[in-house]
Amino acid sequence: MKRLIFCLLSLISLASPAAEPSDVLIGLKIDQITGINQKAENFSVVGSLRIDWHQPMLAFEPVPGEARYRTYTLATFLKLLEQKQIQWPVITYHNQQGRTDFQNRLISLAADGTVMYLERFTATFQAPAFDFRLFPFDNQLFFIYVDSIFPQSLFRFKEMPGFSGLGQQLGEEEWIVTDVHTRLATHNEFTKGEASRFVLEFHAKRHLNYYLIRILIPALLIITVAWFTFFLQDYTKRIDLAGGNLLLFIAFNFTISSDLPRLGYITLMDAFLVGTFFITALVVLGNVWLRRLENHGRKALAKRLDIYAITSYPLAYLLGALTLWLLFFW
Repeated sequence: MKRLIFCLLSLISLASPAAEPSDVLIGLKIDQITGINQKAENFSVVGSLRIDWHQPMLAFEPVPGEARYRTYTLATFLKLLEQKQIQWPVITYHNQQGRTDFQNRLISLAADGTVMYLERFTATFQAPAFDFRLFPFDNQLFFIYVDSIFPQSLFRFKEMPGFSGLGQQLGEEEWIVTDVHTRLATHNEFTKGEASRFVLEFHAKRHLNYYLIRILIPALLIITVAWFTFFLQDYTKRIDLAGGNLLLFIAFNFTISSDLPRLGYITLMDAFLVGTFFITALVVLGNVWLRRLENHGRKALAKRLDIYAITSYPLAYLLGALTLWLLFFW
């Protein structure tokens, strides 16, 4: 008899139409960017996440004098859901690193069963899309993935109008945010079927003042001063000055490398510094050769070759600049 009743119930469940998934309005706003660690390839933010959905089983009839909204902490709300055996749209941040620090996690429940969940948090997120090939003229992509734990057959994300975006005072000085947008996608990280994913993406480019004033302009001045040394007749002093310039470019290289991870490719700044190493090393070798010619009584030949060196030096840098442009921007 029990087996017959079970078979009848199974047939009824198969014949009945499948329940419609619950639509979940979701929005994410980044209020502050507390740090971008390009060496660790991550960024930290203070953000606000809001999730709204309708659950008729949570509807209530307000008693006289009671507001039409009830406010819960997350712990008390989860107890209510456990008592009524109700599922709720649990989320996780897919590209989060480390723990999340919550300032508050509050739930507002309307009399008709509409639930509004709001959390304000501080977290660090991975930035695997970093590409430093054009450093320091690079444009980077940052994103946050908010994933639903349950499949779309239970909860389906929809974007909350007017909530998502970036705050007016992000607090990040090195980067300029150029554009931000949101989109809906799917994933299958936790379920066999597809589950909803909400994505907030923004692009940012660097403030170039630091790199222009601290690195590029001083390097160009050193290159220019090094060219003026060709007009000195003392080859020994020219060797000393060229050797000092080589040490300066090595110092620039260490300054840049301390800000970036150990990459498997060459950046624009790497290519620029390697080019300066190579040309400066040739200058040192050339001056040593001219000094040896002078010591061996071939001063006239040394002066003729020196004229070619004076014109070849700026041409070498112009050719190097053209090569960099073709390699990285063409």
